[in-house]
Amino acid sequence: MSFLTYIKAGYPLLWIKSHEEQRVLTDCTRALSAAKTTDSEDNEARYYTLSWDVADGIRPLVIQDGDLSAGEPMENTATDPFQPLTWLDEKADDNTILFLNDYHPFLIKEFQDYALITRKIKNLSAKFKAQGKALVIISAGCTIPMELEKEMTRIDYKLPGRDELKSVLRELCVALDAPYPRQDEVVTDASLGMTSVEAENAYAAVYQESGRFDPALIVKEKAAIVKKSGLLEVIETTETMADIGGLEVMKDWLTARAECFSDKARRYGVEPPKGMLLVGVPGSGKSLAIKAIASIWNRPCLRLDMGRIFGSLVGESENNMQSVLDVAAACAPAILWLDEIEKGLSGNQSGHESHETTRRVFQLLLTWMQERKADVFLAATANSVTSLPPELLRAGRIDAKFWVDLPDAVQRQEILTIHLRKRDRDIANYQSDIVQLVDACDKFTGAEIESWVKEALVRAFHVQHEDLTTEDLMATVGDIIPISRLSAEEIDRSRTWAREHGVKSASVSHTTSVEPVRRTRKVQLT
Repeated sequence: MSFLTYIKAGYPLLWIKSHEEQRVLTDCTRALSAAKTTDSEDNEARYYTLSWDVADGIRPLVIQDGDLSAGEPMENTATDPFQPLTWLDEKADDNTILFLNDYHPFLIKEFQDYALITRKIKNLSAKFKAQGKALVIISAGCTIPMELEKEMTRIDYKLPGRDELKSVLRELCVALDAPYPRQDEVVTDASLGMTSVEAENAYAAVYQESGRFDPALIVKEKAAIVKKSGLLEVIETTETMADIGGLEVMKDWLTARAECFSDKARRYGVEPPKGMLLVGVPGSGKSLAIKAIASIWNRPCLRLDMGRIFGSLVGESENNMQSVLDVAAACAPAILWLDEIEKGLSGNQSGHESHETTRRVFQLLLTWMQERKADVFLAATANSVTSLPPELLRAGRIDAKFWVDLPDAVQRQEILTIHLRKRDRDIANYQSDIVQLVDACDKFTGAEIESWVKEALVRAFHVQHEDLTTEDLMATVGDIIPISRLSAEEIDRSRTWAREHGVKSASVSHTTSVEPVRRTRKVQLT
């Protein structure tokens, strides 16, 4: 329901969660100024809108020429957070709506007058409902005190959509005397996930730098802005499936679903996939696979390190998770990459309160996974899988689960070929020694094979070989200590877990004999 609907229904206590205080105040004041209510004698009456903050106190809000304007501060209404409550109770007319900006620090238990303030708000709730008055808190986070949970209603104010961003772009073009871009949807799509102010700043900065509203530069600005929160990163990637060795089953699954997001697929009755979980050995290509998905599907990829979600303050972790989900929804269509998801959902945090926080964050994520409407594909990766909650694996939340194991001989040859070719080496130069090379990197992950090639190149350059040789490769292979040797027991436990939980192997199982590699499979990249 909308803010105005709640006000007309007589809700006395609202909490609007948003980073965009000015946008919220403008939108809400516009809605209230255009609306009418009724007084006790059923006569039409207007709403009175005011705002309070700890610096300036109470100021009246009006809309003039379509813009928000704040009047002069009232005397003796600043500093003390108890003052706006008393003023609204004793001095304000009926149908007065008072916005409290950044009031949340006074509603945490550590604040000295917490009990007094929450009790006062609770006492006023029924009284305000009869008078048509309302207290509206605006803040970036929202942690409603337990004492007010039944009286207060939360509103999550969504980030601006395409139409709102087009208005921001249009107004900026007038201010800069710049031509409005023909492909405005491309420009605004690049800025999805930003606040109105962030988008305006990004448009202006990009225009000053390039003389046009370059979507690629806007995306870079967005990446810097998103990264500021410390929660999300916008991943820029050019990887394709050709950059991944092995993982044939997963590739086929993704290829088959590449068109499932289209209108044609929807008309046919096909639902777009919601997400996938990749579990397996560290360095086996899980992260690379997700980057490739983003590149192939031409979607922005938002990476979240689950370990960053948890904060020390009450409600901080839940607010962090909700902010991440809001940004992902605003950026839709997008990919939300939950990296090392087991860090946040294993429930291993110490202490009862930490466990409860983990549970609430997990429940928030599960609810979003089940009910989300935005076109956001969830891609989760995990290294340590035995402690993953079973609820995460339930059908309807994640479409596919893949186990990513150590590559076999065929896949090792393919991975070696990829990394040699990336460095302008022809695999044909090593074909006579391919059996020896594939055997030498037995039990290596894809990341370890890449490190091996890099080390061999350093050696070849150091000893001034004309080109990289098999000798260089064989001389450096012992420098790589594979994780399969360091964490053998943990990998075996993960394999058992994957088998018992019906997790598909991401790769086709080939023979481990090297000879068939030479005879039956010659790797070709497109």
